[in-house]
Amino acid sequence: MEIIGRLLDGSLMPHGHCLLWRGDLLLMHVGGDLLTTLAYFTIPIALIILVRKRDDLEFDSIFLMFAAFIFLCGVTHLLSLVNVWHGYYFLEGIAKSLTGLVSVATAIMIWRLIPKALAIPSNKTLREKNHQLDAAHQELINLNASLERQVKQRTLQLEKLASTDPLTNLVNRRTIVATLESEMERAERYDVALSIIMIDMDDFKRVNDEHGHLVGDKLLQTAAKGVQQFIRKTDRVGRYGGEEFLAVVPHCDADNAARLAERIRYKMATISIPLESREALQTSCSLGVAQYQPGWDMNEFIDYADKALYKAKHSGKNQVSVYSSETKNGAE
Repeated sequence: MEIIGRLLDGSLMPHGHCLLWRGDLLLMHVGGDLLTTLAYFTIPIALIILVRKRDDLEFDSIFLMFAAFIFLCGVTHLLSLVNVWHGYYFLEGIAKSLTGLVSVATAIMIWRLIPKALAIPSNKTLREKNHQLDAAHQELINLNASLERQVKQRTLQLEKLASTDPLTNLVNRRTIVATLESEMERAERYDVALSIIMIDMDDFKRVNDEHGHLVGDKLLQTAAKGVQQFIRKTDRVGRYGGEEFLAVVPHCDADNAARLAERIRYKMATISIPLESREALQTSCSLGVAQYQPGWDMNEFIDYADKALYKAKHSGKNQVSVYSSETKNGAE
């Protein structure tokens, strides 16, 4: 009890006597301690709120130590303010001692945290890293766009390989048949004319047997180019099989298709393939024409053009034949 009584003994000479109770000195000391006390009591509250609201802060313990240190500083200033009129110097001494201990502990924590704090990137470093990330992101976008273009280009190449006859560079049988099927649906829906021309190179087996497959391949390549010279942009021609070509001619009746076939026949008759013997191989072709009629299926349509071709072959070759009921009966 004696110790508590001594701590609470305020009978010592107030600090105001040292200031001679002068108004100007009292105003400065009292005003300064009052403002400092208010600030030191509110700052810890702000630090505690910050730590509670931000659970991502890595050094929250140092914030709390600062809060305790500043709070105790506020207590010493408050007691200094009280001691202007009273003499509680024991309490003020205890407050200063606690403040000293907390300040030392805070200093130790700060020195221990300096390496970690220095390891945290600065704003400048973060901006540089962000710039590098943006550049890397843009590079990734460019690479991705380039890859997409390459994939698209490769896809087109594969689609072309899948739909193109490698020898003649015309569309292959599967593709020309699919084109014909699509055009038949359009002709049926819109009631427009559609014809096909079946083209077969005459005596092609003899060419292969007598002159070899290289000459036969050359003949097919030259024939394919010749056919392409006469068809319209809306027409499609493909290699149907072996030495046969199939031309799909939309918006074209049998008469006009026959005239187109005659021009192709004439062109083929002028083709000559140079041989190793320095001679030239003359060639010709036979052509069968058929016009689509409602109700026909694709196999019937192709078969009728094939029957017209059969008639042209058996009538002496190197000519054009148009399908009709007589053609059908003759082929049978």
